[in-house]
Amino acid sequence: MLVGTTNLNTTLNLIYVLTDVGETLLYDLRSEMGKQGYELRHDAKRNFNTAIAAIRKLKQDVDKSQLSTQENFGNDSDCLLAFIRLLVDRCGDDDKKMFAFYNYIKRHPSQLGLDLSDEKKYVRSYFQKK
Repeated sequence: MLVGTTNLNTTLNLIYVLTDVGETLLYDLRSEMGKQGYELRHDAKRNFNTAIAAIRKLKQDVDKSQLSTQENFGNDSDCLLAFIRLLVDRCGDDDKKMFAFYNYIKRHPSQLGLDLSDEKKYVRSYFQKK
């Protein structure tokens, strides 16, 4: 893990956080499917297990870090997942509402001073397609 606030270390940290979010969602999916009496097809189950194994390998770097760093990543991923679920719940399929939330958050001042020039390209292309 990199120390300091740069686009590079923020991107690396996001990878670790999103990896943890992905792992949680995969486990939640498996649990929810089991509760509802569903099971993944054999090939899908193999892909699912491959994804879990790859995530565990990626997370090995975090597991080697200090306990406080591990806790920070865990807290960040839990918070991000809660935010994503809340956003999806509140917006549903309404892209205009999603864009309104995006614009609301964008109005707040930057805390890190990151280069977000690509963000405009991705967001604009997404919302212009709709």
